Amino acid sequence: MRQFTKRSAAIITGSVLAVAGGTAAFAYASGWFQGSSTTQVTTSTIKNVTATVNLRGNADNNFFPGKAVEITNASVSNPNDFPVQITGLSNIAVTGKDGCDQSKAGFTLTDLTNQTFGKSAAPITNVALGTLTMSRTADPACAGGNLIITATLAGGIADAAPAPTDG
Repeated sequence: MRQFTKRSAAIITGSVLAVAGGTAAFAYASGWFQGSSTTQVTTSTIKNVTATVNLRGNADNNFFPGKAVEITNASVSNPNDFPVQITGLSNIAVTGKDGCDQSKAGFTLTDLTNQTFGKSAAPITNVALGTLTMSRTADPACAGGNLIITATLAGGIADAAPAPTDG
């Protein structure tokens, strides 16, 4: 019988380690284990995003049937922990003058810029939002008054992007 030498012992040891290591890798790769994990998280609260625009005080912004005014001076606040993108308006309501409401004024907002707004402690000012237009068939009951237009902003969570800054 042949005697083991140091060289033979090293070869046998290396072979055993290679086989054992391969078996461990096989077990890991095949999912031959059981376990569990527990993670605790806190989710953000959904807060109202607001956009405020004042078009009064400038005769160029006086509305009449068919008149369109570009909104370039909106102030937008996003108190959420995440960036948002405004994509539209719904539920437009008109108040402020007896006899005039949205069904008679017919305001629409077009060319919405779909801007992304990051979390901001203070409102972002001088934001361009789109074009506000009074219907061509607006009722004369809406003439000669100060109207307040409210609407629901539509949108969602946006990819992180730099927020618009004061222009």
